Amino acid sequence: MGVTYTQGTKLELLDPIELGKQVTAVVRQALPWLQTLTEASASRPEKTGKWCAKEVIGHLTDSAINNHARVMRLQIETEPNLRGYEQMAWVDLQRYADREWSKVLESWAMLNEHFAWAVSHVDKAHLTNMGTIEGDELTLGFLIEDYIAHMEHHLRALKTWTI
Repeated sequence: MGVTYTQGTKLELLDPIELGKQVTAVVRQALPWLQTLTEASASRPEKTGKWCAKEVIGHLTDSAINNHARVMRLQIETEPNLRGYEQMAWVDLQRYADREWSKVLESWAMLNEHFAWAVSHVDKAHLTNMGTIEGDELTLGFLIEDYIAHMEHHLRALKTWTI
């Protein structure tokens, strides 16, 4: 799994409905300021060799897709061995930098709204389900919390260099 973004909360304190609300809140809080970015500013990388805002949000879209699948598999399978994904290749192959900014935002928001819906309907007992990503064992509850913290991390960083 590599980098983690949260320490994780005690599983008995987690509530799927609240986790779903947290995902929705992150998107709804970020969307207004992201929509103020012009096409030019969303296309400009932070610095040479780094992603532009379109690519960062594209990466978060890919993360939503991959983590949605992980959340489903952790509820269905017994201790699944979940794959990572080639983040740089996904962003490059989908050419987010060339896509219209409003479309990049729309895809990210829509996928996360659906992710939030799915998370809010996880059976609380499943939050303790275990799986492995790239050799790291984790629970479903930790995966969801870490996903939220991952989004917040990238959005905070994005905000510092786009405004």
